[in-house]
Amino acid sequence: MRLLVNLIAACRHPWDSKERKRFRAARIHRSYHSALSSDYRSIGSDRIRPKAATRQSDYELWIENNRLTPTDIGELRAALAERGSKLPRISLITPVYNTAPEWMIALVESVQAQIYEDWELCVADDCSPASHVRPMLDELRARDHRIKVVSLSTNGGISNATNAAVTIATGEVIAFLDHDDLITPDCLAELAIYYADHAEADIVYSDDDKIGPEHYRYAPQFKPGWSPALLLSFMYLGHILSVRRALFIELGGFRSEYDGSQDHDFFLRASERAREIGHIPKVLYHWRAVEGSTAVSGDAKPMSIEAGRLAVADALSRRGVQGNVVHPDWAMAGRVGMFEIEFPDCGPTVSIVIPTKNRLKLLRACVGSIAKTSYRDYEIVIIDNDSDDSETLAYLAELQEQQSIRVVKIGNPAGRFSFAALNNAAVRQVTSDYVLFLNNDTEVLSPGWLSQMMGYAQMSGVGAVGARLYYEDGTIQHAGIVHGYHDGLVGHAFRNLPQQDWGYLGFIRAAREYSAVTAACMLTRRAVFTAMGGFDEVKFAVAYNDVDYCYRLVLAGLTCVYCPSAELIHYEGKSRGFQDDPEEKSNFRRKYGNWNDRWYSRNLSLEDESFRIASARPETKRKAPIRILAVSHNLNREGAPIVLFDLIVGLVERGIVRATVLSPVEGPLRSNYEAAGIPVVIAGEALRGVSNQATLDVALYGLGRLFAALGAEVVLANTLQTFWAAAASAQHGIPTIWYQHESEPWQTYFNDLPKLTRSAAYAAFAKAYRVVYVANATKRAWSALETRRNFQVIRHGIPQARLLDELSRWSRTAARERLNLSNSDVAIIVVGTICERKGQLDAIRAYVQLSDSLKQRVRIYLVGALVAPYSDAVSIEISALTAHSGRISMVGAVDDPYLYYAAADIMLCCSRIESAPRTIIEAMAFDLPIITTPVFGIPEMVVEDVNALFYEPGDVRELCALLERLVEDEKLHARLRLNSKAVLDSQPTFEDMILSFESLLRQAVNLDSRDRRSSLN
Repeated sequence: MRLLVNLIAACRHPWDSKERKRFRAARIHRSYHSALSSDYRSIGSDRIRPKAATRQSDYELWIENNRLTPTDIGELRAALAERGSKLPRISLITPVYNTAPEWMIALVESVQAQIYEDWELCVADDCSPASHVRPMLDELRARDHRIKVVSLSTNGGISNATNAAVTIATGEVIAFLDHDDLITPDCLAELAIYYADHAEADIVYSDDDKIGPEHYRYAPQFKPGWSPALLLSFMYLGHILSVRRALFIELGGFRSEYDGSQDHDFFLRASERAREIGHIPKVLYHWRAVEGSTAVSGDAKPMSIEAGRLAVADALSRRGVQGNVVHPDWAMAGRVGMFEIEFPDCGPTVSIVIPTKNRLKLLRACVGSIAKTSYRDYEIVIIDNDSDDSETLAYLAELQEQQSIRVVKIGNPAGRFSFAALNNAAVRQVTSDYVLFLNNDTEVLSPGWLSQMMGYAQMSGVGAVGARLYYEDGTIQHAGIVHGYHDGLVGHAFRNLPQQDWGYLGFIRAAREYSAVTAACMLTRRAVFTAMGGFDEVKFAVAYNDVDYCYRLVLAGLTCVYCPSAELIHYEGKSRGFQDDPEEKSNFRRKYGNWNDRWYSRNLSLEDESFRIASARPETKRKAPIRILAVSHNLNREGAPIVLFDLIVGLVERGIVRATVLSPVEGPLRSNYEAAGIPVVIAGEALRGVSNQATLDVALYGLGRLFAALGAEVVLANTLQTFWAAAASAQHGIPTIWYQHESEPWQTYFNDLPKLTRSAAYAAFAKAYRVVYVANATKRAWSALETRRNFQVIRHGIPQARLLDELSRWSRTAARERLNLSNSDVAIIVVGTICERKGQLDAIRAYVQLSDSLKQRVRIYLVGALVAPYSDAVSIEISALTAHSGRISMVGAVDDPYLYYAAADIMLCCSRIESAPRTIIEAMAFDLPIITTPVFGIPEMVVEDVNALFYEPGDVRELCALLERLVEDEKLHARLRLNSKAVLDSQPTFEDMILSFESLLRQAVNLDSRDRRSSLN
């Protein structure tokens, strides 16, 4: 405690300055809110609170993390000032009819609370009979000169009233605000900034939610970017919705015959004229759910659904699209305004291309199911890829005799299977207008499947159409492809959800755009496919060729549409996992690692395919580096501290942060930090002297003041042992990112702590903005402590420059000469601290069971610091091998472990508990085949039987068998060795790690963690 006091005193003047700024900001924040009326303060965006609950919902957590902070407001004001004259005036358009005073007053106060002040509120009273309306509007107009009112002499309906309100507007942009709804304080600022930055934007919309009794917010609509097919399915644009006033007038405004869905009709028309349609992925609008509102149920205004159907039908007619718009039974039952288009059963010609090799049962079911197809203008082209099963060949011969079925024999180029090459060759042999790629393990369910897909494929701007696919058990296999799942790769939307599930916002049932669709059933125009060069046979022979093709379509200005009314079974094994060629994964990651999936909201999680709400904040708008305090439990040159060192240096070198490092103890990494220009503070034992709650509170408060004195805007705490940093930061309002490397059981990890501090350690998990894990397995193991949806996985990596340095230090020849290894010696390395957790005794005991001939060839090196008493036990067992003295060496800690990697033939990992060992990354970089225990995150780093073999911890007999197999089977050894670097390259890189932490830091920096205190205690 005395050390803390001294450190604070030493930093007193900077801290005092920072505190004055903080208190000044707090006063500004209080003044800002006191300027609002008491009515709006009770319902304003910053004060609307989730209902009390034992465990908060995902959206309640999102709300807490996305509160508008004083820093956010300051950044918005700066952004507005920077754009100056480019900013448009925004006219809010509000028709009213017998509006309740409390709702109208709340609406006006939400408008008056806007950060952006160049607005006007244009109100049209649609001849309300209620006596309170006119006096109410007169009073509101007198309150603010920016409020304009026009009173209509007759009741003409919502479209007429809206158009009347527009006639008194002067803004370049108009935005629609219903008479009982609310907008957030940043709403108009965000709209103005978007229009200023996008000169051709004619329509801009945002996300929204609903607000119910007691101001409870729920049902957020986190929308995709502009999706014309989705707008034909339902009016997904919602609120807030804005358009340039000139375009509104040009189109004649709203049309009364579509009252109830007048906005849907208008924006279908406007989208046909708009130069650009923009989306702001923020909740800027609260849609009030009151009795009689469509926010509650479509039953409230049933005619609005029919008006919407007619609006879509009119859009099809204008665009020359043949189709019958229906309100399907499932939508009627759900009382929602969602629509399907029934397309005709005739049209351009289609070739259904089905590659196959043997698999008669699957092929027969696939071809047989196509017979139910109602679309008439198609042929089936079966690609026989070297089938040699007699029954299959007989069936193919039989199919040749059928009309509209062709069998074409195409072999594998260079003897290697290539899905891309097969389909490319097939397309060259067809003349149809369209090509539908279909897997032989699919089965058609809906007769109209091809008619539906062809309907969307013929729409303007559509490049590819995919289907709704089910697993054999009826769960969803594919409903579109989203970028970012599986560590930045791709995944199928809503995978494994039940067949009857509608999905988030009904997206399973709605035709809509995605970045890609699967070629298990994909329709595209043949001319487009040919012009795009078909599937990429070089980089994506087997996997990712469909996604690559779709992404190229998107880059060319076309879209990919998911068609839910085309339903098929896809008999793909649900347990197949992601065993794709690591080289193709690497190619995909390199080519599309920075892909921006504009059809998937950043407010939705990438942890699984269910479209769950994420708890992330938007990133700060500021460009200056973020001041961070990195807290390390020690400064030794070992695992977690080295990972932190690489991370901090990487962030500093890229100008992302200005960093200070704090550690309780000295260590050799201090000199490395200081050589990189990063100051280090040694703080001593953080909680020394803590004996009760009062002293714990004083200690944490003192630490928080120290962090503030050091200028920390975000604290990055490394390892579980720095729990005190997360706890102290929260007390001082500094957001924390807590970086966990450990995998030990959470139930016992903190048992060495006194009960009081143990409770503080567990409580810290809820106080961090993010708890970052290096492996999904570890995250799952600790998931019982995730009460705030704040756990996240970021794979760690090694800087490319360091890897190149490590790889270049030793040639294999020089390294083996240094270790006196002969050409016949097989060098096996086990790198890591010699301790019980690492389990090196397995290596010694497996060696004992090797055949005598192999014992004479195998050399094992145990490289790492010695931790007694385990290292003593290892030494004793090595000493007992008198007949094979010198074949196993316990090297101990070394400055240059890369000598051993360069000399090695096999890398062995015997760990019992391990999140994601750095040694595995190094082994793959050195092209080593690996034998390892499959504990925690290791199976996420290597691929079994591709570059690694697995044995269970302690199963010495199995380990011995694997060693013998890998030593004696030269082809296996060569295959695993050749794959090892490819597996490494297929994984997220160090640069990906830096980008992920940059994003977290930029999210967290504006968040004062004290805003959440009431729900944390």
